[in-house]
Amino acid sequence: MAKSNRTSWEWLLNLNKVIHKIIFKFKRKFAQFSDKRLLKTQPVFNKEKTLLFEIYDYGEICRYRASSFLYKEPETIKWIDSFNSSEYFLDIGANIGIYSLYAAKKGISTTCIEPDALNFALLNMNILKNNIGEIVKAYLIALHNKKGFSELNLQRMQWGGALSSFDNQKDQFEQSFKTQHSQGCYGDKLDNCIVSISPKVNHIKIDVDGNENLILKGSIKTLRMESLRSLLIELDEKRSDYKSSISIIEKVVLNLFKKPVLQYLTTQNSQQPTIIYL
Repeated sequence: MAKSNRTSWEWLLNLNKVIHKIIFKFKRKFAQFSDKRLLKTQPVFNKEKTLLFEIYDYGEICRYRASSFLYKEPETIKWIDSFNSSEYFLDIGANIGIYSLYAAKKGISTTCIEPDALNFALLNMNILKNNIGEIVKAYLIALHNKKGFSELNLQRMQWGGALSSFDNQKDQFEQSFKTQHSQGCYGDKLDNCIVSISPKVNHIKIDVDGNENLILKGSIKTLRMESLRSLLIELDEKRSDYKSSISIIEKVVLNLFKKPVLQYLTTQNSQQPTIIYL
């Protein structure tokens, strides 16, 4: 009787081991499938359907950025097309890097600034994926009008997301928003960083969803650099700090030319435009 019970227990233990092995193999296969999903990318093409670069497909926003590249901001693409390959591009608010990738694929040395942790990680992954790490460098910092630690307030934490605000909880329309997540972050003036991150800069893009005026206030010396040829910045003329932003730009010897939809700014030493989206 005792032998029979022992045999039954041994059989159950062996069966349990077999079941656990099956479950382990299933989990491993599922994990491998999931890992492959993480490596899925989205191609970005030009009008001739030639591949420009790839970005990692980490959700709906990333796919949208890939599919809308050509038509979302065609003026930005045209602006980058005007750069010489020997010039330096500073992309402030780079997000996951679509415009930085485009510039770098044209051989333009590029520095990216992106404070959002998820976007910064994906930005670096995209740089690696496209084999352009030698001419593109990304920095995790929030540019501001002062230096110090504060919080980057995110309306929604997601891959490729936008509409975050450093050191305040105001959106691009100057309205208070509910923060889903606050990320610890270090901020500083561009004037304090420029020599270290990009000592020679020819073109600057600022796209930061409402913090533009604060960044301009911390960039006076940078905007006066002799090497600077153009600045592209998104400004909303309905904001209370709009006139202040325009005043800063004009005081650093940038010429303003008004057009129906866009405004163009150029330095005195350049014929290339700076574009302000209204």
